[in-house]
Amino acid sequence: MIFDSIQNAEYYFAIDPNIKKGLEFLMNTKNLKDLPVGKHEIDGENVFALVQHYETKDFELDKWEAHKKYLDIQFMLQGTENIAVARIEDMQPNTEYKPESDYWLFTGSGCNIKMTENKFLILSPEDIHQPGLVCNDAAKGVIKIVVKTKI
Repeated sequence: MIFDSIQNAEYYFAIDPNIKKGLEFLMNTKNLKDLPVGKHEIDGENVFALVQHYETKDFELDKWEAHKKYLDIQFMLQGTENIAVARIEDMQPNTEYKPESDYWLFTGSGCNIKMTENKFLILSPEDIHQPGLVCNDAAKGVIKIVVKTKI
């Protein structure tokens, strides 16, 4: 897991070429706030962005998620949310892994990372997470871009 500001993104380019493409998209795309909600191709199915507008929600014990085929780069464009994170070895799976949607649910506990504007969080398959959580006990609207990078 990596948590940083977008102005430091270049430090992480050497990790993987797909991570570099995803971070460059976030750094170099003008008017990110004007992108419509939905999927935006960066490099076919290797790297793509999911633009999301939503209200933050309360924590749910059994709604932790993980992925095996893709890393997540979660980038907060507007607003503030908490993302709960934990290591896979500290969690209990409560569904079978679904390869067609690259989605797996877990139960457990972890800690929160406060995502504010221009911060990003890179999550590997071992980083179980629950995004979109309220900060300061009040639901708020956010605009977030999740870049999926094939492993």
